[in-house]
Amino acid sequence: MKRIACVGLAVMLASAWLAAAAPQAPSPRRTAENDPDSKEMRGYRLSIDNIQKYVAASKALGGDPSAASCFKDHPPGNAKTFAEGDKIIASCGRAGADISGAGLKPHDFLVMTGALFGDMMAVDMKKQGEIKAYPATISPENAAFLEQNYAKIQALLAPLMGESKGK
Repeated sequence: MKRIACVGLAVMLASAWLAAAAPQAPSPRRTAENDPDSKEMRGYRLSIDNIQKYVAASKALGGDPSAASCFKDHPPGNAKTFAEGDKIIASCGRAGADISGAGLKPHDFLVMTGALFGDMMAVDMKKQGEIKAYPATISPENAAFLEQNYAKIQALLAPLMGESKGK
């Protein structure tokens, strides 16, 4: 049951963040040049260590019924800015403590949600031949890191996606 809650929470956070980061028709497209949150995501350096902490934080959040319940109605990824997302996490009981207990700051958890899943999606698309070059939203450093550690990162993220390590 905890695994289902963890998977659901991870998918909900990633989906909400990616939906919120998608450009909206009436406003100009958010880019790393004109949007501080996009710039922060592009500048965030992924590592095996912080991905392991991210997975641990996601599992802790998934195992915390109060955080899962709060995020169900108010996912931090739906916030328009990281600052608003930070406030949502702070208002969700033990959610901040769950994330901090895994070794990440709640703000870094938000930034990493966007950076990790957005960058992994870009790497997947390039590997499948759907794009020829990476979009400006992914840094060359993160692209190289994800390409070099692709299998290991997929194995680390598998529990969040409901997959077994053997797949």
